[in-house]
Amino acid sequence: MLINNLLYILQINNYEKKKFLFFSYTHPNWFSLQKRGKLIFTKKASLIYLLSMILSVCLVLFFSFFYNLRAGVISIFIVCLFLPFIILLSLLIIKPIDAYLKNRLIKAAALILKSVKNLIVIGITGSYGKTSAKEILNFILSEKFKVLITPENINTDLGIADFIVKKKNELNNYEIFIVEMGAYKIGEIKKICDLVRPKYSILTGINEAHLERFGSLANTVKAKFELAEATESAAILNFSDNNIKDNYKRFKINDPVGAAIVQIENINILENFSGLEFTVDNEKFKTQLLAEHNINLILLARALAQKLGLSADEIKRGVNKIKIIKHRLEPIYNKNTNIWIIDDSYNGNLKGIISGLAVLRRAQGRKLVLTPGLVELGEKSEEIHKKIGELYAKTVDFILLINSKNTKWIKEALDKNNYKNYKVYHNTVAAHADLKNILRAGDTIIFQNDLPDNYF
Repeated sequence: MLINNLLYILQINNYEKKKFLFFSYTHPNWFSLQKRGKLIFTKKASLIYLLSMILSVCLVLFFSFFYNLRAGVISIFIVCLFLPFIILLSLLIIKPIDAYLKNRLIKAAALILKSVKNLIVIGITGSYGKTSAKEILNFILSEKFKVLITPENINTDLGIADFIVKKKNELNNYEIFIVEMGAYKIGEIKKICDLVRPKYSILTGINEAHLERFGSLANTVKAKFELAEATESAAILNFSDNNIKDNYKRFKINDPVGAAIVQIENINILENFSGLEFTVDNEKFKTQLLAEHNINLILLARALAQKLGLSADEIKRGVNKIKIIKHRLEPIYNKNTNIWIIDDSYNGNLKGIISGLAVLRRAQGRKLVLTPGLVELGEKSEEIHKKIGELYAKTVDFILLINSKNTKWIKEALDKNNYKNYKVYHNTVAAHADLKNILRAGDTIIFQNDLPDNYF
């Protein structure tokens, strides 16, 4: 059980050794780490588990055999104490096997893609909005093409390669393949581009998300523009984002195409969280999506659709068909209690927080927020969380704070603004359990971000 729990933390930390060790020795409750999720027994995880078990048993048997039974019993406690290091030793031992299996999978996926004729690959990346842009583009391009997209949050080279291999017998049935690309460091998007060779791309935006991993905003900019530089034809860029607009000329991009929300006119917010209407180039559009930032993503998708030859009517039909994206400002109404829930639990950046609050302001009754704050903001964490606290103090009637290492800054900003209508919970389970005591008819509550176990 100990190995299971620790291996789970290693897995959700993307096998990063320092983060894993730090968490393991600052959270000694190893028996109860799997709260929000469970260990996924991939080939890599299974090998580490098996080897860690063998090493642990061998250590106990060694002390029992060469010393005495008492020493063997004592060694059990020693093994438990150093179990994180035993797991990392197992990770080191299997590294050559892991590298071989990974390279084999990626090479197989690259060969499969190369064998598919006339398949247009579109890459999408950014600090935010990747999944939403992927879904929006899928709805629009499906008006003319047969489209395949990477599912859910699969956006690493290994995950994408595995998906391609699983779909190898179906790829010839598609004309477009939309690939979401994520990264935590420079070079990771380039690896994905080397695998899929994108013909077109979309860069949604760049901000402080994952700043702790990238080290600096300059590194984030460089990493995200790897996609635009690797794009064969047009790279669609969000010119509403200054980090893109101010930096794109520094990179070698074949055909940079900018799109910005200034092109939009007559934004009309529909009642009861039923969507938005807007006009662009004298054409009126309607979408179920709630946030105005999604209009910007629609503009990016529209620009790419035009490059691919879609007519104005096809684009308009596609926009009208866009469905609400799960956990991304997803409105849920309970008619029995007359309570609205805005599920924005997959949002993890400041712009998303601000956008979510703009949606929340449309509510008629009390406005509530449930949040654990944001993560991986590095040296910007205090500044950004204090800003979030100030925004909450001006906008929200009641706040449910899930205690994390960053919520102290939100609390400090609330106290500074003499805001008293908040409650702090030990974990997400406790906060959700208390909703029945907090919520009342006519309320609207937004869930902003939902952190995995390794951030508590």
